[in-house]
Amino acid sequence: MMNGCAHWERAGGTADHPLDSGVGPALSQSPQSPARSLAPVPSVNPSFIEERALQAYETGRWDVAEGYYLQLIRMKPSDAGPWFQLGNLYAEQGRLASAERAYREALRRRDDARTLHNLGLVQVKLGVGALRESQKRLPQDDPARQETHEFLKTLLETVLP
Repeated sequence: MMNGCAHWERAGGTADHPLDSGVGPALSQSPQSPARSLAPVPSVNPSFIEERALQAYETGRWDVAEGYYLQLIRMKPSDAGPWFQLGNLYAEQGRLASAERAYREALRRRDDARTLHNLGLVQVKLGVGALRESQKRLPQDDPARQETHEFLKTLLETVLP
């Protein structure tokens, strides 16, 4: 899991459906396929889908977990939980821009300190990545290159003992 990434506590309860029901993610697992083009799945218990999503996430089946979380988002559009978990999934994969968007969607639905924490981590990683890339591209004699170097050095000194 992403270092420092917070996770929501799992809600109690069990799925109402057996695990061998054959129900799979109803959404495309392609990152380019938007969830908005898919219809919600009727008569499937969201708790069952949530449990399957968690199982897929915990076993590293990212594409399956993503499909389930997107399905949950369609089933429960006002629930922040699936957005939060989707953000964690994307952060775990290094898809930081997607993680940032998912955490923002979760925050729109529920103001939550853990979501804000994870959003901050993702934004720091995005910022450091951009600064490192700019440092590679800037000419040696450009003052911005030295400023970037000094900022990154100070940042590392601050977070490392």
